[in-house]
Amino acid sequence: MNKIREHKKLSIIILVVLVVFVIIGITFGRYIYNMINNYILETKGFYFNSSVLAVNTKNYNIRNWDGVNSYTLNIDLNNRKNSLITTKEDIAYEIELSCSNNVECTSSKESSVIYKTSGEDSFTVTMTPLGNFTETDEAVVTIKARSTSPYKKELSAVYHIGIETSNFTYEIIDNPGDIYFTLKMTNSLTFYKVDEAFGSYQVGDKIGLEEYDTLSDDDKAKTTSATVDLSFNPNDVILDMTNSSYIHRIANSETTESISGYQYVSGYSLKIPAASSEQVIFYKKDRNMDYTYPITNEESIINLTATLAQ
Repeated sequence: MNKIREHKKLSIIILVVLVVFVIIGITFGRYIYNMINNYILETKGFYFNSSVLAVNTKNYNIRNWDGVNSYTLNIDLNNRKNSLITTKEDIAYEIELSCSNNVECTSSKESSVIYKTSGEDSFTVTMTPLGNFTETDEAVVTIKARSTSPYKKELSAVYHIGIETSNFTYEIIDNPGDIYFTLKMTNSLTFYKVDEAFGSYQVGDKIGLEEYDTLSDDDKAKTTSATVDLSFNPNDVILDMTNSSYIHRIANSETTESISGYQYVSGYSLKIPAASSEQVIFYKKDRNMDYTYPITNEESIINLTATLAQ
């Protein structure tokens, strides 16, 4: 009996090892096939690339979602090998999405064309929550872009998007070729803290959203939910000074830098109300740059410090 048991154990171990080798072999084989196919296409002068999608599927683990608002992914595509070598034909492509069952995903396009004259194209994928999310939840979005002519090639990425444990999040929405980008900041706190005593409220008291709505404008100004300090290099980006956050900035908080005899804003501070978002537009000195954060770039072109009510 002991010999039979040992034989069964050995058989199971061998079977498990064989299964593992088969899985590894299939995965590695697919990787090699994709690389060879891509090389063959490039010898024909065909380039279908992206900064966020890849032939062998890029994987992203992102933790900057509030779990309440829709989440947008910006996907760029181009026909370049480098700045000097491009595909000499228009590239038609189609888009395929799949999402986990806790979100709904939509794309701004189902198919499109990278025209040889422009050399690039883009689309957005919007993810909308279908229920309440907690800090341990995540959504999974798979995006595929598949060229249909003049040759077939597939690029893809899988995004695992989770909840930011902080009550403050921010992102930069941008695309190569755009004149400007948008800095989006979200304050998820649902209360305010009293900075200056008024009425029956003392410094440090917390005020909920419904109670806050009953206050006068003067008393509201004596409270804070989130304060944000922004700084940036005006040699790279120029602030749109018509945006409301700058117009209603904290008094005397702005800093400036002199460039060629002109004064440019290089930073300022603002308040963001509870349970709300603020968007700021910046114009790019070099429109070919892509300042998307955090998906494309690990560091933000905008230096940001947020102080939340506690």
